[in-house]
Amino acid sequence: MVSSAVFREFVRTRIADLDLFHAPGVAAEAVLAAIERHRENDRRGREACDHWGPAASVSRVSLGAIDVAVKWCRWRGPRGACSDRIFGSRAARALAGARRLAVTDVATPEPYAIAERRRFGFPVESFLVTRYLGNASPLPAVLPEIATQPTRRRALADALGDLVGELHATGVDHADFKHSNLLVADAGGLLLVDLDSLVPARRPTWRRRVRALGQLEAYATDLYPWLPRTDRARFLRAYFARNPELLAKRGALVADVRRWVEVRLAEWSKKDRSGHIVYPLAPRGGAPPASRRE
Repeated sequence: MVSSAVFREFVRTRIADLDLFHAPGVAAEAVLAAIERHRENDRRGREACDHWGPAASVSRVSLGAIDVAVKWCRWRGPRGACSDRIFGSRAARALAGARRLAVTDVATPEPYAIAERRRFGFPVESFLVTRYLGNASPLPAVLPEIATQPTRRRALADALGDLVGELHATGVDHADFKHSNLLVADAGGLLLVDLDSLVPARRPTWRRRVRALGQLEAYATDLYPWLPRTDRARFLRAYFARNPELLAKRGALVADVRRWVEVRLAEWSKKDRSGHIVYPLAPRGGAPPASRRE
């Protein structure tokens, strides 16, 4: 269960069958209007949303004079509802995750509100309202654009290794390192989203480190197989700079990650994944015409 301390600075309002927790100075009616505008975008489908899928959708709407991103976490069936009752709704866990990141140098969009609808004590849907970052794009949308810009690409590899290394060095494990959960700001900085994966709190054991690094590498192989090995080396260098106690075990960690990736890619090869390209905004496995290996 998410601790009540997570909501300590937020105001609770019951409105339109929703339990709303919103930052002081943010009107409950404005949050409700933003949620309704997102519902309209969701009904219009992928073209009106930044992300649209069976489990969740995200779109940009206004909250007074502020642009916000509203994420709608849909009903996930009885099993998902039971999990949410134990650990908190996905929106509540995302807010708790943002609070956990406060002890790190990892950036994330500022949360303004969450809303939950419950039936018999079980969350059936929830909403997360955060600042919309118009100057940031998902990692899989950015990498193909900078494929032939080695300076920017290498800086991004360094930043990604530093971000993951910082999380693990601080004792924080993110259980869902899809590349679309990483946003790249125009200035080159990285932001982490989908913070519900930080709850319940998990420490980065060896197995979890292997999974985290394996997820990143599996998606890199799947989405941009043209990515140079030198960029992967830069990522690892930055990661180990934050976790120097692992340097003596570098070979074992890399070998375990490679085995993890081989298993994951084999699993993916057996599935029809054509419908997954809704957000990273780039063709799966495609290489920009002018890209080359280094």
